[in-house]
This record gives sequence, structure tokens and C-alpha cells, in this order.
Amino acid sequence: MKIQSWFNKITQPQILEIEGIKLKIPSIASDVIRKAIYGGFYETDELKLIKSKLSLDDVVMEIGTGLGLLSAYCAKQIGNDKVFTFEANPALEQAIKDNYALNQIEPQLEICLVGDRSGSSNFYVGKNFWSSSIYNKTQGAKLITVPVISFNEKVREIDPTFLLLDIEGGEYELVKYADFHNIRKLMIEIHSWILTPEQIQ
Repeated sequence: MKIQSWFNKITQPQILEIEGIKLKIPSIASDVIRKAIYGGFYETDELKLIKSKLSLDDVVMEIGTGLGLLSAYCAKQIGNDKVFTFEANPALEQAIKDNYALNQIEPQLEICLVGDRSGSSNFYVGKNFWSSSIYNKTQGAKLITVPVISFNEKVREIDPTFLLLDIEGGEYELVKYADFHNIRKLMIEIHSWILTPEQIQ
């Protein structure tokens, strides 16, 4: 580890507050992700949109939990029982649970991939956890196998009104088979580093 990187890790606070949510930075966070968090631009656009669109009568389904910031914010606003979140990368489970505990909330968390049908799938875990994907687009990504649940079955079960989607290119496949049922609000992060302009269009 470089001396400056090591120094930053021991001198910078390990818990920050973003929009009233305490966020603990896990040891697995890369320098790139730490820089984004300390720089104040981690999930900022997403939080602005959620703040402007989230209603007390919403039921939130989030695919791609990350560190749990967005689902924690939603749970604080509308309650644990109305927030359902799914993360494919098992290495993030403890970090998510730690952040929920810090904020004294318990959104419904499942560690799995959300896909066309239940089963299992390849998943590529990148050094920067936010680049982990069903697509092998990151140099040095580690291949793992993860469980998959059916998106359409979960939508019918949860009956969400607000869908948050941040799945590193997987959004292209999902919208092909998705039954949006009673979803009224949809926030999708588009990943142009994975998808072609035609796919984005």
C-alpha cells in the first residue's frame, strides 16, 4: 500500500453523514470509491432525485444496494417495511448491514442477482465494487456464481411503486423482460461504459 493511501485511511473519518444517513466506509472500499465518498459525489444525483420524488405512500424496490445509502434514506423516510433491496455482490453484505445498524433501520435486504428467472448466474466482482456486473468489462474482475431470483415474481410479491435500478449494464437486459406491474416511478442509472449507444437508445 502506498504511504499516502495508508495515511488517508487512518486519518480520514470512517463514518460520514450524507443527507442525515450515517455511512461507514468498509475496508473493501477502493481508493477510487473513498475519493468519491469524501469528495461528496457518491450517489448525490440519485439522492436528489429520490428526495424530490419519494412519497410516503411509495413502496421502494432497489436493485443494486451498494453500501446501502439509498435504501437507508428511503427506510428513514417511509419505513423499513416499504423498502426492499437486492445486492448481487456477497462481499458487500456486512457493509450494508453495518450501515443499516448505524442508522437503526432494517430494510428488507436480499443478497442475490435479480434476473429473468430464478437459478444462478456468473457475476464479475471488480476492484471498485460499483463496477461489479454480469458483464466481464473490468480488468482483473473475479468471477463468482451467485443466486438469481425472478424480477417479475418479486415485483408481483412486493408490488413496488418506485423502482431504483443501478446494475452496471444489466438494465439493458432487465427492461426486455420486465413487467413493471404497478411501478409508477423508475430511476435507472445508465452505464455507457458497458452499453453501446444503440442499447442505450
